[in-house]
Amino acid sequence: MAGAEQRITIGFRGQTLPVRTTPDQVSGLVGALREGRGGWFDLRSEDGSIFLDLAKVEYVRIDEHEQRVGFGL
Repeated sequence: MAGAEQRITIGFRGQTLPVRTTPDQVSGLVGALREGRGGWFDLRSEDGSIFLDLAKVEYVRIDEHEQRVGFGL
């Protein structure tokens, strides 16, 4: 998984899970949540697969800007 990765944070039951994944994976997760699908979702991240119980996901924050470290623009 290289190239266009996107940062998201998944919140559930007082916990958060930061993830870097592809925009296609983000779209799939958001689509499953919007449709109210239950069950498990296999989210593929840069670190491997994450199996999420969709019934326990409370929110997904999608970072719109690339995070930068250091000085300058």
